[in-house]
Amino acid sequence: MGILENNYDFNKYRFFYAVAEYKSFSKAAENMFVSQPAISNAIKNLEQQLNTQLFIRNNKTVTLTEDGEKLLYYIKNAFENILMGERILTEKEDDLTGTIRVGIYSHIAQFMLPKVMHEFSNKYPNAKFDIYMTSNMEMLEKLRNNELDFVVLQYPIFLNEHVLTEEVICELETCFFANKKYYDLYLKNHDTIVDYPIIYPMRGYPDINELEEILKKNNLVIKNQFTCYATEVTQSLAKEGIGIGWGIKKCLEDDFKRKELYEIPVDFKTPTTKFSIAYNPNFLNKTTAEFIKCFKDEVKKISIK
Repeated sequence: MGILENNYDFNKYRFFYAVAEYKSFSKAAENMFVSQPAISNAIKNLEQQLNTQLFIRNNKTVTLTEDGEKLLYYIKNAFENILMGERILTEKEDDLTGTIRVGIYSHIAQFMLPKVMHEFSNKYPNAKFDIYMTSNMEMLEKLRNNELDFVVLQYPIFLNEHVLTEEVICELETCFFANKKYYDLYLKNHDTIVDYPIIYPMRGYPDINELEEILKKNNLVIKNQFTCYATEVTQSLAKEGIGIGWGIKKCLEDDFKRKELYEIPVDFKTPTTKFSIAYNPNFLNKTTAEFIKCFKDEVKKISIK
């Protein structure tokens, strides 16, 4: 009952959010269709109400104080939740028009998204898509704050977060790969994979852990190693002859066809990589819920299990 018992002027928070977004009182006033003094007075009153300074005012711009950053976090979440409620309640089953906000790795988006998005857009032409391909941590934070509807990332995405639903949606083969020079040398000399520099992805995931165990069992010790967190960059490094890469075979199909990269045969079975989809079922609009069904059906077709 706290909100109902107080005379909150929510316009103050709207104006605060606008100034924080535009980093300018004048731009906020222009976009909110009010006078600049109105914006300035609202922020001044809000600062007095909260007994803290929210902005550092400069000649040409304004920046948030530490308390301003804290308030923005909660205000942004509140507005996102309001918008989410509107989206859920205003959509019609037979005419899905909502926006689908997806967080996904760029290297898997290239073969997971285009076909299903094309088919979904043909069926629901008024549906909209916002695709985010930022850092892993940023996508997770956006999902928690309801700024994304779902994310598709490497399994496991979450541990002990019961509010969010996570499902493994596919399992894909991995392989070692290299340019023509390394490929020919490898076959000619009957070398082992660890005789060459290896370009490794980020450690800590089940597939990496399994690969390292496999190498140990085969008495293979990597002596020369590079670490690269981006699959596309690993592919580029391998093409330049920096080393032999390891990654998802599906991501390399075009490079193999163009003979820009070659799969390196090994005498042991490489581990698979699992991908999960995670979302909050309580905050899915009808458009997103329908797209998730279509997306999961399409991704199953490329999964090896």
